[in-house]
Amino acid sequence: MKKIITAIIFCTGFIFNTAFAEDDSIDAHIANTLFVLFKITNTCDIVNANDYQQSTFVYNGIVVTAFKSKSTNWTGFFKKIPPENLPPSAVLQIKNMYKSCSIENATLYFNGDGDIIYYAEVIVSSKCIVLKIQPSGDVKVFDCMNRKQ
Repeated sequence: MKKIITAIIFCTGFIFNTAFAEDDSIDAHIANTLFVLFKITNTCDIVNANDYQQSTFVYNGIVVTAFKSKSTNWTGFFKKIPPENLPPSAVLQIKNMYKSCSIENATLYFNGDGDIIYYAEVIVSSKCIVLKIQPSGDVKVFDCMNRKQ
């Protein structure tokens, strides 16, 4: 996996700059990019897409979307996946937590260090909830909807 990630970084040709923004946390950048990936529109604070360079490419038959912050050194890679490719224990936990939910979007996030986290958009009674899912199957609500952009 690390070889694939390293190859993807080289393929994208991103150059990191060292400027700092107000919030350079990984969660802040992921929250911003999930708005674009999941096309979340039920919030007043839609991400300014001009804050990121976005590139989608195919590597070994896998479609990957890369985001690079224009003001910080953050780069993240996302691969959309079918919900059934989420960790099985996470899917079971989601179904138990949200009885009549549907998983509309799922993505695998990874970075150049090989860190992997899953995100899923769950619809419950017409309410959108974004979940952060660890590879171990642990599920938490990811509060990207109320994060100040």
